[in-house]
Amino acid sequence: MQALALGLLAFAVGIVVGCVTADCSNGACVCPPGASCEFECDAPPCHVECEGDNPECEGSCANGDCTCGPGSNCEFECDAPPCHVECEPGSDCVGDCANGNCTCELGSSCAFGCDAGPCHVDCVGDNPSCDGTCANGSCTCGPNSACAFTCSDHNCGVNCGEGSSCVLTCPTGDAGGQGCRFDSCAAGEPTLCPDGLSLVCGDAPCPS
Repeated sequence: MQALALGLLAFAVGIVVGCVTADCSNGACVCPPGASCEFECDAPPCHVECEGDNPECEGSCANGDCTCGPGSNCEFECDAPPCHVECEPGSDCVGDCANGNCTCELGSSCAFGCDAGPCHVDCVGDNPSCDGTCANGSCTCGPNSACAFTCSDHNCGVNCGEGSSCVLTCPTGDAGGQGCRFDSCAAGEPTLCPDGLSLVCGDAPCPS
C-alpha cells in the first residue's frame, strides 16, 4: 500500500515538474511552479506566465504580456506587437519588447531586444546584468546595477542610478546629443568613449 502511494505521488510530481508544451493562441499559457515549458502562438493575443522556479520556460507573446516568475530561467519572443516583458525578482530572463515595456525586477539578470519601437527598459536595481535596447523611449538602470543599453533610433534617454555602472551605445553616431543621451548619471558627468559611439557612467569600461 505504501509503495502504491509513493508511486502515485511520483506520478503526480512528474506531471507538475515535467515538460509542458502548448499553443497559447487567443489566450494565456501558464507554466506551473517548477515545470519546464515551451509555448507557441499561432494567433494573437498570446500571454505567457511562468509562475516561478521554472528551470526552463520559453514562449511567444503576441499583443500580450510575458512574465518570468521568481527564480526562473525564461526566454520570450514577440510574434506581434505590442509585447511587454516582466522578469520578476531573482530570475534569469531574455525577452523582446515591441511597442512596450520590459522590466527587470530586483536581483534579476536580463537581456531585452526591441522588435518595434517605442521600447522602454527598466532595470529596477541590484541587477548583476541588465542589457536592453531603447527605441524612441527611455532606459533606466536602478541602484547598484550593471547595465548596457543600445539606442536603435534618434530618441533615447538613459538614467543611471546610485552605485551603478552604465554603458550607452549610439550606433547612429550621435553619442551625447539630444537623440542619444544620459538624462541623469548619479556618478557625475558621463564620459564619451574614444570610439565616439558610446557613453559611460560610473566605473563602466568603454566598449573595446
